[in-house]
Amino acid sequence: MEQPPQQPEPQPEPQPWGGQPWTRQPQTPPAEPEPPRPWGEAARPREPWGYRPPPSGKGPRPPGGPSPWYRHPVGMLLIGAAVVIVLAVIVPAVTGGGSEPAPTVTTGAFGAPGTTAPSAGGTTTSAGQPLSAAEQLRQAIQDELGQAGEVTSVTAPAGGPITVTWEIRRAGSSGLTENNARFGVMRIMRAIQESQLVADGDAPTVRLVGRYQLAGSANPVTVLRLRFDPSTVERGNFDDRDYLKAFDLADAAVIHPAFRG
Repeated sequence: MEQPPQQPEPQPEPQPWGGQPWTRQPQTPPAEPEPPRPWGEAARPREPWGYRPPPSGKGPRPPGGPSPWYRHPVGMLLIGAAVVIVLAVIVPAVTGGGSEPAPTVTTGAFGAPGTTAPSAGGTTTSAGQPLSAAEQLRQAIQDELGQAGEVTSVTAPAGGPITVTWEIRRAGSSGLTENNARFGVMRIMRAIQESQLVADGDAPTVRLVGRYQLAGSANPVTVLRLRFDPSTVERGNFDDRDYLKAFDLADAAVIHPAFRG
C-alpha cells in the first residue's frame, strides 16, 4: 500500500523588521511568595540602588568587628603628624623661593624710600646748636633703615672713612634675619650715597659693622664687617630689589657663619 507523499513543513517567513518569528516561550513557574514575617521580627533591609554584593572570596566585615587602623585614634594621629611634616618641608621651599627666604621688610611695605635730607626741626639740638654731619647722617640712615634694624653709632670725620654700626633686627627665622641684614646694608648705603657727603663729588670709604645677639650670647656681637671703596659708594646700585647681592657689593667683607646662608 502506497504511502501518501509527505508535505514539506512550511518555513516561517522572515519578518520585515528583522525580528524573530513568534514562538511559544516556555513558561516559568511563578515564584513562591515570601513567608510572612513573624510578629516582632525586624524588617529585612532592602539593598540600595546600584548595590553589588562582595566577591565570593571575601565576605563582608561582620558587625562588631575591628575597624581599620586609620580609623583608630592612634592611626588618625599618625596621619595628622605625617601631613604636618610634609607641609613643614614643602611649604617653606615653595613660598620662600628655594633656599633664600623672602625679606621681612620691603620697599612696598613702607612705601617709597625716604629722603636723606633731614627735616627742618631735626637740624638743631635741644640747645639750639646745629647738628653735626654725623648726627644728620645718623638720622637719615635710621629713617631709611626702618624696622630692619637700629643704628647705634655713626662716625664721619672730615676726609676720613664713614663708619656705621647698627643692630640687626631679629625675624621669625634665621633666613629672614639674614635677609634683614642684607636689606639693612642696601638701605644704609643708599642713604650715604644720597647724602651731602657724597653729593660733593668726593665720596669717602664706608665701613659697616652689623651686630646681632646670637643664640647663647648675653649681648650682641659683631657678625658683619663690610668695606665699600669710594668708587663703589659713588657708582654702586643699592636697590632694594637686589638685596641678595648686598654682601657681594662690598669690596671687603668678614661675615659670621650664621649669616652666610
